[in-house]
Formats: sequence, C-alpha cells, structure tokens
Amino acid sequence: MSGPLPALAPGLPLHAGGTRDLAPRALRNALDLVRTIIGTVIALGLGMSLAGAVAIAQGGTPTPVSSIGLTRADPAPLGAAVQAGPVELQILDVLNGADAIGAVLAASPTNVEPRDGMTYVAVKLSAHNTGSQPLWLDNDDFAVTGDSGLVWRFLGARPPDPALDVTLNPGESSEGWVAFGIPIEERSLLLIFDSLEIDSSWADRVLAIEDGAEIPGLSQRAAAPNNAGTDVATAIGIGEPAVTDLWSVELLDVVTDAAAFDLVDYRTGALGVGDATGADGSVWIALRFRIQNVQAGGELAYVPANAFVLVDDSGNPLLDIATLTPPRPDAAGGYYPGAARDGWVMFDVPVDYATATVRFLPFAHTATSLDPRFFSYG
Repeated sequence: MSGPLPALAPGLPLHAGGTRDLAPRALRNALDLVRTIIGTVIALGLGMSLAGAVAIAQGGTPTPVSSIGLTRADPAPLGAAVQAGPVELQILDVLNGADAIGAVLAASPTNVEPRDGMTYVAVKLSAHNTGSQPLWLDNDDFAVTGDSGLVWRFLGARPPDPALDVTLNPGESSEGWVAFGIPIEERSLLLIFDSLEIDSSWADRVLAIEDGAEIPGLSQRAAAPNNAGTDVATAIGIGEPAVTDLWSVELLDVVTDAAAFDLVDYRTGALGVGDATGADGSVWIALRFRIQNVQAGGELAYVPANAFVLVDDSGNPLLDIATLTPPRPDAAGGYYPGAARDGWVMFDVPVDYATATVRFLPFAHTATSLDPRFFSYG
C-alpha cells in the first residue's frame, strides 16, 4: 500500500493510550539535553555561573523557586496551587469511576463507554497566566500517570463542561475540565502538565489527583544490559529480551493477514480487509512487544511511534514501508522507570519482503549514543 492513510471520521474519539502529539512531545524532551549542553557551553565560555548557564539553556526562563511539583516523588498536594512556568495551576475537583464515566458520556453524544478494563478520570483545574505572553491550554497539555508508571492521555473526546480549552492573555484566569482514560486498577494518580505550547520541559509539573499520592523513583535498575540482537545477523526471535541502557524489549507475538485486520479498530480498519491480505501486493504484520523502562531513578522516557522499523539484510531501515496505526495497546508512549507494557506495532509489508527483521532504535536521528536491537519474526 502506498499513499496517505485515510483520515479519521470527524467526531470519533480516540481512547486512552492514544499517541496524537506524542512525537513532538517526545522530541521536545529528547532535545532538552541538547539545549542544556549548548547553553551551558556558551554561558561558561562567557564566564557565567552554572546557574546562569541553566537559565540560558531554558531559553531565558526562570528556574523554579520550589522543588514541589517537579517529580512524581514530590508532587503538588491535592488542591494546592503550583507555579508551572508562566501559568499557576490548581486542582479544584476530581471525578473517578462511575461519576467520571457519567460526566464524560454526558459531555457529548460522540463520547463512548470506556474499553474493557479501563475507566475515566476527570479533573477540574484553575489556570492563571502569570507570564507576559498569551498561552493556549487544553486537554492535550495534560496526562495522568499512576503506580503502573505508564502515561495515559485521553485524546479526541470532549471533557465535561466547561472544558479547559482556552487562550489566556497575560493576567487572565479560567476554570475547566480535562479527562483521561486509565486502567481501572491504576492507583496513586498524578496529573502531569507538559504543555507543547511551552518550549522545552522547564515548566513541566506533577500534581496529585489523590490525597497523599506520590511515587518514588526506583533505587536500582530493573535489568542489566545485554548484547542480545545487537546485529542484524544475530537478530533474536520470540521470547528473548534485548536490554539496552534504557529499555528491555521482547518480541511476544506475530499476527498477519486477516488475523491482523481483526485486531484493529476503525482507524486502520477503514483500509479494508483486502489491504491486509495482499490484494494490493502487501500484507499487514502486527508485532506485539513487551517493553520496559529499566532505568533507576524517576526520569520519564518515550518510545516514539517510529522506534520500530523494518530493515534490509544489512540492517538499514526500509523507508518506503508504511507503518500503520497498530492494535491497542500501542507500544509507543511514555514510560517511567520500571513501567512495562505489552504493546503492538504494525506494518504494511510487500509480499516479496523476505528479511522479516525489525529494528528497535528510538530517536535514531537525535540520540547521543546508538544501541540498535534486531528482532526476526520470520
């Protein structure tokens, strides 16, 4: 299959774990280190202090006056106001379980019941622009995490009224709701503010949704690095984990043709079963991976949608093969240390492609060190 994928039908909601805006958000975080290094070098070359260097690396933004709200281990307490860069945020109300489901369903006739094993959480916020520039805020500037360590976003569905969807001029305030889909068993809920409108991550904050919620970082790694699958000639198969400095990745399952079509929802299913079974000279291949952030500490890391690519016999990526919207749950997303997910990636593969090998390498064009891992699904 070639050409653009079909557009989504208007008004249809994306459920929890969607990845709209994930790539720019992940890239923004990946570039933070680059900005910091460049800013520090420039500033130190001018004889400035390290504190001054950090300020330049943040694009002239002020450094935080308090550590509260900077990490999951020290979130802003439920109901407390927190300064998040140019905006002051405060949680006014939280709806969980049946109350949240009822409020989300009542917000729009296009909103639907949560999927099996999932529920909704709705958060009412107060936002006050204390900066000098207009600021746009909406649901996409926030996410929820909990004791799983995974990041959950609810994209494309309308939150309860009034929704937080506003442009705040300097000095202006507003109140409104944001909503998310999360697993029913998720606990120690925290709200993440990581606006794409604000350059870099200096304004990112964490606010408790539940009284007393906090999540400490991990004291040690979840797994030691290994050399599994480091070369295309020694690509590994199902059941053998490859462990890098940051990730553990294990191929769990391979599904093709009509069986792959049966796994997807309306987004990819709109292409039709013939597209999956070779009517156009290519077939769908869905790969399920178990991915874990194996780092110690508390730093969030992302698996972008293009972390997995098919390769040729030399290990070079095949850029003309389409990556499809995969079945749920998507392997792409945010992972705190220790977090793990069994998620899918999917490709539309020419029927004459015989190498049957996929490479895992997040941020191949921006990473400071490369540690690709290769998996054979043939």
